[in-house]
Amino acid sequence: MHKEARLQRRSTVIFIVMGLLLTISVFLHIYSRTYAKAHRLNLEMNRAAFETIMSRTYPALIGMAAAAVLIAVVSLSFQTVTGSRILTPSMIGFDSVFVGTQTILVFVFGSVSRAFTNPYLNYLIVAGTMVIVSTMMYGFILRKNNNNLVFLLMFGLILSGIVRSGSTYLQVIMDANDYNQVKAATSVTVNNMNTNIILIALPLMITVVAAILLRHKTYDVMALGQDNAKSLGISYEKEVKLNLFLISLGMSVTTALIGSLTFLGLLAVNIARELFKTHKHIYLFIGSAGLAALALICGQALAELLQGAVPVTVIIDLIGCSYMFYLILKEGRV
Repeated sequence: MHKEARLQRRSTVIFIVMGLLLTISVFLHIYSRTYAKAHRLNLEMNRAAFETIMSRTYPALIGMAAAAVLIAVVSLSFQTVTGSRILTPSMIGFDSVFVGTQTILVFVFGSVSRAFTNPYLNYLIVAGTMVIVSTMMYGFILRKNNNNLVFLLMFGLILSGIVRSGSTYLQVIMDANDYNQVKAATSVTVNNMNTNIILIALPLMITVVAAILLRHKTYDVMALGQDNAKSLGISYEKEVKLNLFLISLGMSVTTALIGSLTFLGLLAVNIARELFKTHKHIYLFIGSAGLAALALICGQALAELLQGAVPVTVIIDLIGCSYMFYLILKEGRV
């Protein structure tokens, strides 16, 4: 009981500090997009200009926050299912399927087709394709190989390489204008996310996050291992498949909206583990989500304030990759 009380007090302090930092980051992001930019360009920031800029800034903030929260939540659930702190859902190959789907749409229908130019239809096609491909892969491999998640990851890496090679070949032989359109569509970043589709993406994001958070006690039991979870009454195989479906849905939605953020979840989840020092997933889920949102929004605000030529996603991936090497070496020593 005393240990639980200490955990609650510690978590409350961390959440308050995280909330304050996140609030400051939001205002810093707004300032960087309005008054700081106007001052840098020697322009007057009046009320009309401020409202015009904010009409584009609010959707971008919502998109960044929702994507960061969802990536952190599905990354933690993926690590719990696989039993490893150094794995991310991106290893299954969502990025390659995203690029491959856009490439095939342009190669078959052309860059002026509604399937490519209509942001809502394109988003539904791309996200739906990623969900279907990942679900079929889960169903086939896990059924044939008795929930062998290592084999699933290996197959995902191989599939990713094949799809990436095929996409590159199609891009080489297609028309130059179509190629430029594909590169523009697949180079999705925080700066150029399609804010028009947030109204479609947000309900799906909230649904996936809620479905995972409501089952936090199940994750506590699954973290004990397959044998222990089964002895405590958990239908382990069913839970693994359900979780992989939720993970594929979440990653598909975020990848199609904001692009690849491979190591954001890895960073947020592992930092949350170090901060909270607990195996209770409710604290880890909320902590990871807050850290991911803070890293993305604050990083983007600082990048715009400092006029950084390097996108914040590149910096996050660089730090995350380095941290992943550290975790691999640490696990090896243990």
